[in-house]
Amino acid sequence: MGNICGPSRCTKHGFFGSIWHCFWWFRSPELIQYEKKKARKQRRNRTPKATKPVPDSPPRVVVVGKEDPKPTQPVQSPIPYQEIKENDKQSEEVVVVVTQPSKPTQQNPTSSVRNPQHKRKPSAGLLPDKVLKNTNGQLKDHFNLGVKLGQGQFGTTSICIDKKTGKQFACKSIAKRKLVTIDDVEDVRREVEIMHHLSGHPNVISIQGAYEDAYEVHLVMELCSGGELFDRITTKGQFSEREAAALLKTIASVIEACHSLGVIHRDLKPENFLFVNRDEDSPLKAIDFGLSTFFTPGEIISELVGSPYYVAPEVLARYYGPEVDIWSAGVILYVLLSGVPPFYGETENDVFREILQGELDFTFDPWPVISGSAKELISKMLLRNVNNRITAHEILCHPWISVDGVAPDKPLDPAVLTRLTQFSAMNKLKKMALKVIASKLSEDEIAGLKQMFKTIDTDNSGYLTFDELKDGLKTFGADLDESEIHDLMQAADIDNSGTIDYEEFVAATLHFTKADREDRLFDAFTYFDKDGSGYITVDELQQACKEFGVDDVHLDEIIKDVDQNDDGRIDYGEFVAMMHKGSGGVARNRSKNNFIFGFREPLPVR
Repeated sequence: MGNICGPSRCTKHGFFGSIWHCFWWFRSPELIQYEKKKARKQRRNRTPKATKPVPDSPPRVVVVGKEDPKPTQPVQSPIPYQEIKENDKQSEEVVVVVTQPSKPTQQNPTSSVRNPQHKRKPSAGLLPDKVLKNTNGQLKDHFNLGVKLGQGQFGTTSICIDKKTGKQFACKSIAKRKLVTIDDVEDVRREVEIMHHLSGHPNVISIQGAYEDAYEVHLVMELCSGGELFDRITTKGQFSEREAAALLKTIASVIEACHSLGVIHRDLKPENFLFVNRDEDSPLKAIDFGLSTFFTPGEIISELVGSPYYVAPEVLARYYGPEVDIWSAGVILYVLLSGVPPFYGETENDVFREILQGELDFTFDPWPVISGSAKELISKMLLRNVNNRITAHEILCHPWISVDGVAPDKPLDPAVLTRLTQFSAMNKLKKMALKVIASKLSEDEIAGLKQMFKTIDTDNSGYLTFDELKDGLKTFGADLDESEIHDLMQAADIDNSGTIDYEEFVAATLHFTKADREDRLFDAFTYFDKDGSGYITVDELQQACKEFGVDDVHLDEIIKDVDQNDDGRIDYGEFVAMMHKGSGGVARNRSKNNFIFGFREPLPVR
């Protein structure tokens, strides 16, 4: 994890043209010395004017006064594998220095910045089963590893093949010996939890499972073979406005969904978006949630993380919230349209200074021929005053994005509200089935829902009262009448206890992709099929209702609604059809008197 001793080789008009040179230059110590000498010689021969020499010591630090009201963001550095670190020894100032590495992604990984304020303690090292809270067994029992896709500081990414189906996935293998601190271990755990929490969004890479052995942690994910957005930028140089608008629309929808679920990505950049395939119109998916974190509305975060060139100014000031993702998206849009970053410098520290104090430049080519609407949107995304910075929903509604009239009319409701509303429309059998499934999920899979529950459960009783639910929904931005909240409360309270316990909350807010697995659906069916006959009868359904404390249920109506062949019982196929019924998208939002909710992702059955 040595420092990069040379200054940035990024210039205003040569940013992406220099990236691959920097990447290969970085790899060989002999080549480093050769390039240093060559660079000095070229400078001497080119001009007698004094220029900045290539230093033989680590980059000088940038001192950012804590009293500076302007927030700062780290941005993508032209040299791969960099991190921003923070030295907290001086009480009157924040010191930012630049060092290396990052964790592997499916494609060539790039640098990210992380710098906690607290002291980092050593981790458990090579002890097995100490990283993940729950695992799915040994990777080798389920998958065969194939060709390597990428190599990073912490491990490798390879293709892996499911032994049963032959389907290909991407396997991110993290070497446990590289996880030298407790924070490193927590980062891996949180990455798994957040990926499970975001599961189901069409533009977020899906996780198949997490495995651990004595030497590595393996994250098996959806395989995207289309390459990074970064690769296409280096190939094309710049995108047309229509192409850039389509990409930004996807990025903004991911940001809006993440924030709705209480997640900040904190490391949005072209390297962290993959295309599903090589087609020009391939879907785009967000990846690498290693620096992401959960947040609650109004929470102020001070941890210094991000990537040079894309980090927001308020991150450098260590006083920020979810708005940092909007800034990063604004930098990406600027790069898509011009091929260069909006804030640059000869060294990384110069870049940070520009992020804090520099002005947007729309004077050089191709900006004179780019529409004023595009430049206006970028300016609103890169406002240093976070209170005036545009939101993800406002991006999606901006005329430059919605030129074809497809802008959403309302922002997303909070995910907890959307899913509670969906749950309220389900019959009792489906609610009980989801509770059975939720009770068997791993801690990693429901960690995000647990975070939401703890936010609402202010007295830490393990139960949500009416007042807590009302205050919690208001905290998440929902504006409901008490009668509407009462209806949600009653729908989620499966056992009619007058409160919502943790398992009921998880069942009510669980994304259907977690339940829609053959083994989980079958386990739920067999729970109700007490005699193993292959059918759920009225008597068995009545017994289940008794176990769940469910009263006043019209069993005959449930059977009739699900029983497709009118034989008076429910077979497995009918049960699965019931669970899938209405699992498509719903309306985006509601009006005051129209109780229709939506979420831009596949949702549970109505």
